[in-house]
Amino acid sequence: MKKTLFILFTFILTSATAQVEMKYNSNAENLPTWVQLMYADNPDEGEVINAYTDYYKKNELVKNKHTQYYKRWVRSLSRTTNIDNIKSKSKSTNQWECVGPWDFDKDANSRSYAPGSAHVYTVEQSISNPNILYAGTATAGAWKTTDKGDNWNLITRELSLNGVYSIEIDFLNPDVIYISGNGGIYKSYDSGTNWSAIGDAAFTNLSHSVKDIKLNPTNNLELFVVSDEGLFKSVDGGNNFSTIMTGNFLEIEFHPNTADTMYFIKQTGNKTEFYRSDDGGNTITLFTNGWPNPTSTDEQKRTEIAVSPADPDK
Repeated sequence: MKKTLFILFTFILTSATAQVEMKYNSNAENLPTWVQLMYADNPDEGEVINAYTDYYKKNELVKNKHTQYYKRWVRSLSRTTNIDNIKSKSKSTNQWECVGPWDFDKDANSRSYAPGSAHVYTVEQSISNPNILYAGTATAGAWKTTDKGDNWNLITRELSLNGVYSIEIDFLNPDVIYISGNGGIYKSYDSGTNWSAIGDAAFTNLSHSVKDIKLNPTNNLELFVVSDEGLFKSVDGGNNFSTIMTGNFLEIEFHPNTADTMYFIKQTGNKTEFYRSDDGGNTITLFTNGWPNPTSTDEQKRTEIAVSPADPDK
């Protein structure tokens, strides 16, 4: 019982003290105006946010204890204040607005102070119907909107998976979609009401960390996939895949004017490699002219950073 009370007391004390953070030295010379405003006894939230935004329109953002404090300060405001109302005071007319998806944990026994904080990995818009978008999240599955983001519906409720890193939409039919998950790829013909894992045995026997899925923009049966297992191509909508190259691939892009020209990024050790194909992905060529390549000095710097003590303010 004493142990339980001690743990409870420690938790309460820690929680209470965590709500109050000591400000850094606001009397130091040459502090930007936004820092001085933030450290004032009764800061005007809108004035601080505007000053911060204006300052970094003209200056490079370099992480320091003040910028990190600002992030925590804004986060704490969001728990008790409507940040949108604060930001509406901004002098800028070019404003971003969060449109969801919201409340991923609406069926949970308790509610998060930041519903939706599962983090959105990817958003794709339908070519044939611009009102339709799909979003993939880190721990909340895949979502769909039919009104450009005003309302979202979870489409993987009946599918046992969490993270969806990649999404592709058939450019002829927005109901046909591909998503990554559970070490493979799922396909739906009805906007996510029903799902099927796709790929032949050789493909599905691998546990993929899928990074990108792309359809040939002129052929909706020709599907390309990159994962930590390699670069793959299907000519039958994902029923079967052939391996173009093994390795840890990260991204696929098509040339905007010709589907025959494609670009791929592959990670090899501590560097990334740039590949191009001029025959629709059948063969790919490594290009190095001008492409950054880590040097021994760069590697030494990374090693020094990796073994140095972590700075809690960075």
